[in-house]
Amino acid sequence: MSVNKILDQFPATIQATKELTQKQKDVLIASIQLFAKQGYANTSTHQIAVAAHQSEGTMFKHFKSKANILRVALEPVIFQIIPDVAAELKKDTLSKPFTNLHDFLIIFVQNRMEFAEANQDAIKVFFSELLYNENLRQEFIDVARDQFIVSFEGTVTKLQKHNLIIDWPFTMIFRYIASVVAGYILDRYVLFPNRDWNDDDEAKYLVAELEKVLQPEQA
Repeated sequence: MSVNKILDQFPATIQATKELTQKQKDVLIASIQLFAKQGYANTSTHQIAVAAHQSEGTMFKHFKSKANILRVALEPVIFQIIPDVAAELKKDTLSKPFTNLHDFLIIFVQNRMEFAEANQDAIKVFFSELLYNENLRQEFIDVARDQFIVSFEGTVTKLQKHNLIIDWPFTMIFRYIASVVAGYILDRYVLFPNRDWNDDDEAKYLVAELEKVLQPEQA
């Protein structure tokens, strides 16, 4: 699978945004690069201004605060980059035919783990803001629902039709899968990134955990 890296797409996406001045674009690109390298909390506004080749005063005329820089940067990620990523994820996993739940979960879990590994810098940069900013979180959820959840529901329906996954309401299945996978990503890349991780073993554990609950009863 060719994994899309969110932050690799960020500069080109920002440069193509007509609503921003070049100085604003320079600030956003420089800030995200610094946030990814050394963390949001460890990045000062002075560092951003220097990297963007402008004064802090000029920068604050446009963005008011470091928090606002991050919020503005999240907008194109949510509305332009995430839809592209979601389309790639759908193509790689959700459009394939499966004859059993185990094969589906292996591909699904591996796909998400590879994506998280490739985008751990973006996860670190954006996770806390999406967690605590209600407006941005709702925007992200709306885009995710339109771009990914609807098509995933179709895949689950097909699996249920062939008795390959438990006959629960889709909302319950999605909530369970999302909580297991997101819990791993949170542990792996946000809370305990320095732990001695064995990702091959983690993939096996995730598949086993999901399969144990989602395996349908056999007649």
